[in-house]
Formats: sequence, C-alpha cells, structure tokens
Amino acid sequence: MNTKEKIFEVSLDLFSKKGYDSVSLREIAEEVGIQKSSIYSHYSSKESILMDIFNQFTNSFEIDDEEIQLSEDNPLLENPELFYHKGSEAIKNMLFQETNLKIWKLILIQMHHNETIRLFFQNEILVKPLIFWEGLFTILKEKGIILQDSNPKLLAKQYYSFPIYSLLEMCAKYDDIPQEVLENFFSETEEHAKFLFESVKVKS
Repeated sequence: MNTKEKIFEVSLDLFSKKGYDSVSLREIAEEVGIQKSSIYSHYSSKESILMDIFNQFTNSFEIDDEEIQLSEDNPLLENPELFYHKGSEAIKNMLFQETNLKIWKLILIQMHHNETIRLFFQNEILVKPLIFWEGLFTILKEKGIILQDSNPKLLAKQYYSFPIYSLLEMCAKYDDIPQEVLENFFSETEEHAKFLFESVKVKS
C-alpha cells in the first residue's frame, strides 16, 4: 500500500468512527506516520480526501453487466425476479467489501452535519437509484408484465424503502456488520422484491 492509499484508508477509518468534522489532517497524518505537510503531496485538502472516498463508492456501484441494464429489448426483463436477483448479487459483492461498508456508515453518521455529505446522500443514494427502479417498473408496465394501473414511481419508492430501512437498522445496531447479518439482509430484500413483483404482475 503506497502513501496515498494509506491516507485514504486511515481517513476513511477515522471518518467512519468519529465523523468527518471531528477528524483533523494532523490526526490523519499521525495515524499514517507522516508529517501533515506530506498529505498535500497527495490531497489538496481534507475535503479532497472525502471526494476521493465518494468517487470510489459511486464507482463501486457501476455495473457493466449487460444483463442488468435497463433497455426494452433486454430479454431478462421478462423475468423481473431474475433480473433483480442478478442486480442484487452485484450490490452484495460491493457491500461485502469492508471499505464500502465504512463509507456507508460515514454517510449515515455525517449527512445531517455536513452539506457535501448530505447532498451526496440525497443524489447518489436516494435520487439516482429511484430513477433506475422507476425506469424498470415503467418498462415492465409498457411490456404488459405488470398491471397497467401500476404507478412506477410509487412502486420504486415502495421497493427501495425496504433495503434503505434495513441498512439503517444494521448500521444502528452494529459497529462492524457480521457477514451472516448481511447475508440475511439480502435474503430478506429479495423476498420483499419478489412479494412486490407478485403483487403487481399480470397473472397468465
């Protein structure tokens, strides 16, 4: 691990435990074992470290698998439960990384105390995923897979509220979320998704 990577890891660890505003560059430097001035060779400010952390988090959500891309000609959308499962597995692999769990906890700790973090949470954690899920339900409605009186925007909110609540619950309960708890989280989330799809699916 090079110096920049050490700064990144130490900063994230401190931010997720103590909160972004409670950690100084001097404290980060001491934990890394370097002079405070050496940080500026890699990051221009404490906020630039935070933005690097956020960039890694958003990049980890980028899924290149064509099977789980939203397009009307995607054959997997004929089976929304399987489509969801593949996406869920990709997100599971992302969340099973300790770094990403620390970032998630940092966001929850600080979103009401730091405007940059609040806006990141609003845009990246709330708005963008809801746009994706609304798009999915819209395509399913257009294909006649779900009922025509379904409201894609409301379905997206109903779906997405469950995993968000579950993640909040886990972060409130555990300092370090056990793997078996994460496994149970994904099982329950998939069960909830299946229940929601079944409630609006056109019965053949």
